[in-house]
Amino acid sequence: MTTDIQEWERQLQRELAEIRSSSKRLADEVAVVRGRGEVPGVLVEVDADGDITDLRIAPGAMRWPGHQLTTALLNCHRKARADAKASAERLLSKADPRIHDQFQRLHSEQTPEDQRPSEDEIQAADDAYFERMNQRGWNG
Repeated sequence: MTTDIQEWERQLQRELAEIRSSSKRLADEVAVVRGRGEVPGVLVEVDADGDITDLRIAPGAMRWPGHQLTTALLNCHRKARADAKASAERLLSKADPRIHDQFQRLHSEQTPEDQRPSEDEIQAADDAYFERMNQRGWNG
């Protein structure tokens, strides 16, 4: 009986080591994920969390009307976020099933599908925010 428990503990330790290794590998891969959104004159790059890591605005784009530049920046950011999300999801789909399944379970518990804002809702909120800022004289 003791040897069965000891063997079970050894097996458990091996599996935990595999999961830790797979988890670290996935974290390292996700850490270098970048998404890009670009239109002529504007480039936005984001990491897997959607945070901007690079923003480039050509000198000519700086002369665009404010609403045009704002729209270009927002569209590029949305494209970049979608690109990064797709890359991260591809990595996750190839991950150790034990990690993938737990991530899916955790994610679905945190943000039920029916509570997530749609792209149209996000667009409307962004538009409303920048409209308020522009009305206050923001030069963004």
